[in-house]
Amino acid sequence: MRSDALVLVAASLLRVPSRRLRALALGDEGALRDWLANESATRLAEARRDARLAAAHMLAAGARVVSIADPDYPGGLKALRDAPPFLIARGETPRTPWPEGVAIVGSRDAEPEAAAFARALAGRVGLTVVSGLALGIDAAAHEGALAAGTRTVAYVANGIGATYPPEHRDLEERIVAGGGTVASERLPGEPAMPWALVKRDRLQAAHAAAVVLIQSRLDGGAMHTLRFARELGRPVFALAPRDGEAYAGNVRALGAGARELPWNPDEAASLLR
Repeated sequence: MRSDALVLVAASLLRVPSRRLRALALGDEGALRDWLANESATRLAEARRDARLAAAHMLAAGARVVSIADPDYPGGLKALRDAPPFLIARGETPRTPWPEGVAIVGSRDAEPEAAAFARALAGRVGLTVVSGLALGIDAAAHEGALAAGTRTVAYVANGIGATYPPEHRDLEERIVAGGGTVASERLPGEPAMPWALVKRDRLQAAHAAAVVLIQSRLDGGAMHTLRFARELGRPVFALAPRDGEAYAGNVRALGAGARELPWNPDEAASLLR
């Protein structure tokens, strides 16, 4: 691991605030020096040790640090007020200086027809497919992209090596093997937490040039992604809702200005290109 990346990981272990970490990543070493002035020698030694252990875990997983100063840092993320100082990524990270592709999101307990539509849309849209590796719509979107040979990006709420949900370890490996990316702002081995799932949602919205809601209840996690997309000025689309609470989030999204997508995946894909 590069020495500057190791310093970023060590500083993160010391809970240096993100604002200072971003400044450090961009070359302002004073931002870290001021913070570390009050740290004990013991804490600094522990952070160096733990950073080396994290580096070993990343090496074993084929992961690396991508800092906000690196050319392959996703350009769309820089629009966030709290852009991650760095990501830990597996797979390919091509240069994307602007928002890229379409985020396809929705319920973890999706109805079969909604999951089938997400898979079909991802396979037809011809753009990078961004999602979150979760059960339901996320998995269907990733699978549809993989089947079509389309690049797919998964932003996860866990650290590399702690796949969530665990049953998607194979899907993660296939995304990486297929030329896609699995990325996180968490440190290796850190488990997914409710607050981290919400933070992950902003990364999906920021990376993509547009966000598509397939199916969600009013309290579904995908609604966070739509909120972040609106804050960023990204176009939002929602699949035409069917009756019932399972599509209540779609109804709300359309009421808030989202553009309606038809249930024909070819027609829907043409509206997204």
